[in-house]
Amino acid sequence: MSIVYAIKDQKADREVDISLTSVDQSDIFILFHHHLDPTITHCIEVSSPKQSSIVSLIFFSNMVSLITIFGLLGNITTGLVYLAPAKTFWYIMQRRSTEEFDCLPYVVKLLNGYMWVYYGIVKPNSILVATINGFGAVLELVYVTIFLIFAPPRTRAITATLFGVLDVVFPIGAVLVTQIFCNREMQIDVSGFLSLLFSIATYGSPLSIMKTVVSTKSVEYMPFLPSFILFINGLTWTVYAVLTNDWFIGIPNGSGFVLGTTQLVLYAIYWKPKQSKTTSDHVDDGWQHESLMLNN
Repeated sequence: MSIVYAIKDQKADREVDISLTSVDQSDIFILFHHHLDPTITHCIEVSSPKQSSIVSLIFFSNMVSLITIFGLLGNITTGLVYLAPAKTFWYIMQRRSTEEFDCLPYVVKLLNGYMWVYYGIVKPNSILVATINGFGAVLELVYVTIFLIFAPPRTRAITATLFGVLDVVFPIGAVLVTQIFCNREMQIDVSGFLSLLFSIATYGSPLSIMKTVVSTKSVEYMPFLPSFILFINGLTWTVYAVLTNDWFIGIPNGSGFVLGTTQLVLYAIYWKPKQSKTTSDHVDDGWQHESLMLNN
C-alpha cells in the first residue's frame, strides 16, 4: 500500500493528494495545512509503529524548515543591529550629554520597528518578523528616552516634537485607518509598504559614511563589525524573503545586503594596519545599520 497525504493549500483553497509507496501497510490519511511552512495538524490513522515513526519524522522535517531556520537567524542578527547603539548611549549617560549626536536615526528606527511589528501581526505566519522588531522597538524607545533626558533644551524640544509626530501620532493613525477602512490584504500591503519605505530611509547614513571612507581613504569612521553584521543580516533576511516570496522584506534587506557587501569591499581597499581608534570608539553608528526587519 502507500501513504497518502491530503494537503490543503490555504491560498488556492484546494486539496492535493501526494502518494508515497514506502510503507507496506494500510493507507494513512494525514490532513495538514500548507502555507509557506507545512505543519501536520491532524492524523486520522496510524496503523503501525513503523508508520508512526515515519509520520513523526515528516512532522519534524516540516517544522524545522529552511524558513524557520533563516527566520531565527534573522532574529539573532537583527537583535545585534538593534543592540549596536547601546555603547553610544552608555557614553551619553556617562557624559550626561548628547553632544553632537542626532536624534533622527533613533526616532525613525523606532517608527520602523512599530511598522514591522504591525506587518508581522497582520500577515499570517510572520511571527518571527513581529517578535524581533518588538524587541527592537522597546530598545529604540529606551534610546529615545535617554536622548530626551540628556539632550540640551533646544535639542530636547526638537526630539520631543519628532517623537510625538513620528512615533505616536503617525503609527496610531496608520493602525486605526487600516483597521477601520481596509481589509486584511490591504492592511498587509499598507503596513508592508510603510515598513519597506522607512527601512530604505535608514540607509542614508550608511551611504554617507561610505562617501566619507572614499573621500578620506580611511575606514576610521566605518568599523568592521557593524559592516559585517549589516552584510550577514541583509543576506539572512533576503534568503528568508525569497523562501517566503515576500518582496516587502526582500527589497530593503536586499539593499542592506548590497550595502554591507560594498562596505566590506571598501574596508578591504582602504584598511590600514595602524588606524587611530579614538574617533571610532566614540562615534555613533549614526549611519544606522538597519534591516528588518530591519530587520522582519
